[in-house]
This record gives sequence, C-alpha cells and structure tokens, in this order.
Amino acid sequence: MACRALRGATTAAGDSPAEILDATRELLAALVAANDLQPDDIASAIFSATPDLSAAFPAQAARDLGWHRTALLDTVEMAVPGALPRCVRALIHFNGARAPGELHHIYLREAAQLRPDWAAEPVPGGEHADREASRIVLRSHSAAEQPVVAYQGEPGAYSQEAIQQFFGPETRTLACASFEHIFTAVEERQATFGLLPIENSQTGSIHQAYDLLLDHDLQVVGEVKLRVRHCLLAVPGTDVSDVVRVRSHPQALAQVERYLKRHGWQAEPAYDTAGAARELAASQEPRTAAVASALAGKIYGLSVLETDVEDARDNTTRFFLLSRGAVPSAVGATAEAAGGARDISPLDGQPPCKTSLVFATSHTPGSLHRALAEFASRDLNLTKIESRPRHNQPWHYVFYLDFEGHWQDPSVSETLVGLLAHAAFVKLLGSYPAAE
Repeated sequence: MACRALRGATTAAGDSPAEILDATRELLAALVAANDLQPDDIASAIFSATPDLSAAFPAQAARDLGWHRTALLDTVEMAVPGALPRCVRALIHFNGARAPGELHHIYLREAAQLRPDWAAEPVPGGEHADREASRIVLRSHSAAEQPVVAYQGEPGAYSQEAIQQFFGPETRTLACASFEHIFTAVEERQATFGLLPIENSQTGSIHQAYDLLLDHDLQVVGEVKLRVRHCLLAVPGTDVSDVVRVRSHPQALAQVERYLKRHGWQAEPAYDTAGAARELAASQEPRTAAVASALAGKIYGLSVLETDVEDARDNTTRFFLLSRGAVPSAVGATAEAAGGARDISPLDGQPPCKTSLVFATSHTPGSLHRALAEFASRDLNLTKIESRPRHNQPWHYVFYLDFEGHWQDPSVSETLVGLLAHAAFVKLLGSYPAAE
C-alpha cells in the first residue's frame, strides 16, 4: 500500500506544556479533518519543536487524540538565527494512495508565514480548539471542494430543503432512493455527508433511521431542524374545489390528516413527497393534488394552491448530519463557503453540544436504572431516549440516548466509563453542536 506524508506547523502561545499541547492538538485536528484520516490509517508521526520551547513532548497530543498504535518521535530543532519562535512542526505518514493535489498541508497561527500558500485561518477556539468539532477555515494549496450531501427522496424533498438551509442554496446534493442508500453513498465516498431524518415533532421517531445508525459506522457530526411547511400542489389551472384526491408520503399525509378530512379528500400514499409532485407533473392527472414543499412545486412546475396546510404549526423535522469520521473541522467552513449562514462549531462553549449513543443492558432487574443513574448523578440532561428491539435477541432492547454535553467534557467522559460498567455494549454515535 502506498504511503504519503502530510506537513503542518503551528506556534504555541507560550512555553508551558499545556500551551504547547493545545497548539499541537489543534494542528493535528485540522490535518486529520482536512484529509479525512482515521487513526488506523496513520503509520507514524514526527514532531519537532524550536529550542526556545521546553521539552513538553508535543507528540503527547497525538496520544490524546487516540493515536495509540501510531509510532511517534519527538525532536528538538537546531537553533537558527531569526527563526520563527515557539514553533511546532509535524510530519505525518499515512497509508493510502492519494494524488499530491488531494493532500492538504496545514500551517496555523504565526506559522502561516512559513507557507502562506498553504495557510489556514483558525477561528479562535480557546479550550475547545483541540476538539475536532472546531471550525477551521482552510486555505490549503489545493482548493477545498464543495461538499456533496446525500439525502433520501427526489429533488425538492424536504431533506434537500434542510440541506440548503444548513449549507446554502448552491450546495451539491445527491438524491438517494432509500435511507440505506444515504449510508452507502457516504461510505463509498460518493458524498461527503449524509442528511438523515430521525424524528418529527408530530409523528415521532423514524425507526428505520435509528436501526441504520446501529448497523453502520458513520458518525453523527451535526444536527439540523427544519420547520416543515406543507403546500398543496396541483397542475396549473386546477382550483382547490376541483381536488378529490391528495398524494404524498405517509408521514406527510399523517401531518395533514385533519386538513384532508375537513375537505373530504381521499389520501393516497406515495413513496416520497417530492416524488408525488414529480409524478403528478408528469401525468398531469386532473382532480389530483400533492402535498410537498414549495421547492418541489417550483422544480416540477406545479401551482401552489394553498400553503402551510399542516395540522400543527410547530411541525418540525430533526435530521442528523452523517460523516465517515469524527466531526470534520471543515464542516463550518464548507457551509460558509457554500453560502450558508450556519456555524456548527462549538467554540468557547457558546453553541451547546449534544451527544448521541446507543447501548444495551443485561436482562436483569434494575440494569437500566443503574445505567441511567450514571447520567443523573452527574447532572447530565437527557434530551431523548428511545428503545428499539435488539435484532439478534428477541424481546431484548437497545436504547438510543441523546444528552447535553460533548464526549470530551470531563463529566461526560466519566459518565461513559460508568455506563460501560453497567451496559452489555455501548456505541457512541457522535458529539455535535446542537441545533437552535
């Protein structure tokens, strides 16, 4: 297998071990995120520090990020008159064949002057700069590509609307026939991210989505909430009084049930909201309408007969943003570059973080109580708990849990260790900035 090398450098704010390690962790997180590296891909790393820094062993930062099987070497550079002070350099060797233009070398802080064509501008992250969730606006020697975001449905689906809300209207999207195909598209690198709907405020959880999160190894790196505004769409020239039947996805039909009954219309299920709109535009079927988004109506040339036809005015769908690895530091940057205004970075503790995981307990009295007590004893607020059947053990269950906090917070880390003592298994789905 081919081996490639990545270069990076940064400067420490001071000479203390904490300052040196903070700067090194920030550099490594940027290199990992920009190049989509996994710890097992990394063969070795060499660190060097200018002689004005004390022997703080910057390689320890790699261990802090989970590089437990990577060969590491610390060195001290020769004294050079006029050299950049307090500089830490890293040379990372990783397994994988990539063209030179696909490599993103990172130079942070004052070290950017060493290679201004490879510079990166970090958003100040304070104590959270070492988190891979920190947003870093990359300006590498190879321009970062816009992300491709996979979603389920036809063009004009609410998932596509949520993508445009989050990343911007010009974001490249990939329509998928099923939720399963979202995971496949991201795993096979056809898409950078996947947007998966997981629950609606009116109709509840989407169970298939939760099952797929357990079956696959993608990580949750963001949360998106979309206020769903259903529109009644029909062939141009149709009047509301002409309608006798309405087609849409079963979830959408459930969300407009009272509206349909009020008009005495027949509900006909379709596999997708935007798909119902597309088929209606193709068939030009009279006396028929579709419930879908205004975006779908615009795409397929249908008239909007009525807007906001949902029964509940707080109808909101919650999505998970999925990625192949841990929270990419470039997510906020790519959203900003695409024209989106959403900053998902948990910097300085401002936007609160949430963590999602799935676990199972032994089938004994009190086991679930003891597991949840780990959260209560540390004042961690649970925002959701969902049980699902355990596929390989009938009448046993797994529990999906969302709670406030990031896995690197000390109280959360302690809770996870405690949970492991009571659980049959624990799978961390991801820590991410909470949607507003």
